[in-house]
Amino acid sequence: MTVLIVDGGGSKTRAWLVNAETRECLKVLEVGPSNIATVGAEGLIAVLRDLAKKLPPTPKAEAMVLGLAGVGRRPERQTAYHAARGVFPTVDVHVITDAELAYRGAFGDGRHGILLIAGTGAIALYRTPIGHEFSRAGGWGPLLGDEGGGMWMGREVLRHCLLEWERDELGALHAAVLEELELETASQILTKVYQENFGPTEWAKLAPLVFRYAREDIGALRILKNAAIELVALVEHLQETLAPEAQALPLVVQGGLWEHHYHLQPLMEEEIRLRNLPIVFVEAAGGCLEGGLIFLQERGKIK
Repeated sequence: MTVLIVDGGGSKTRAWLVNAETRECLKVLEVGPSNIATVGAEGLIAVLRDLAKKLPPTPKAEAMVLGLAGVGRRPERQTAYHAARGVFPTVDVHVITDAELAYRGAFGDGRHGILLIAGTGAIALYRTPIGHEFSRAGGWGPLLGDEGGGMWMGREVLRHCLLEWERDELGALHAAVLEELELETASQILTKVYQENFGPTEWAKLAPLVFRYAREDIGALRILKNAAIELVALVEHLQETLAPEAQALPLVVQGGLWEHHYHLQPLMEEEIRLRNLPIVFVEAAGGCLEGGLIFLQERGKIK
């Protein structure tokens, strides 16, 4: 049986075509963003069509696990399901959140811990040992939450530049942002955001500048420290609510921002010590590919 595992986020969508019997990965594909909250139903359909075009003619997938950002609620999940069935009418489609997909892979060895996804957005997830129910913290989207994620970080970069502009200052991060956006002055940020639809997806593209200038620009370091505080707060909420008796609760961190873990992890570890949390960083047992296969096993679709 051939299955298609899809991990769709706010910056990109990755997919794996897998032989479920042998666990052999037949093809790895990448297309555009598919967070339904930002691209909408039509945008999701366009991304799935692009994905379908890139798939090899054979073997054809018989089942699909579609792990998407933005489908935590039933209406969005149903919209995504119908979009996928429209593009892949003969495929057995299953829609879950990207966080649930990643969690199954990260804790596929049977451990129960917290998964923190620090990518374009930010969300923490925990699965109870009894009942195997998922609980979450964060992941409210760029306008109402996602503190510590890439979109939030990019917005903080823009705010930092505007504050420096008001104070007639120009730090290294400030100059880099103006160069990146091809602006002459930070005041043009207002026009770009409010009149040119420079929104959250574009904000996230500024996040790497924070890591690049963290050692030489105090504003960049401040944003990075605040991101670490916000991310640990998500983890703390789940630990206090769902695992208050834990002595050493495993924490797996994934997502695009974690590529810069050498900057972010020490700051998070310091915050964890300050809060006296029983949290221990661990490596993931597997990734989204493994998470998709585990989901299908749970549903009895594959052995």
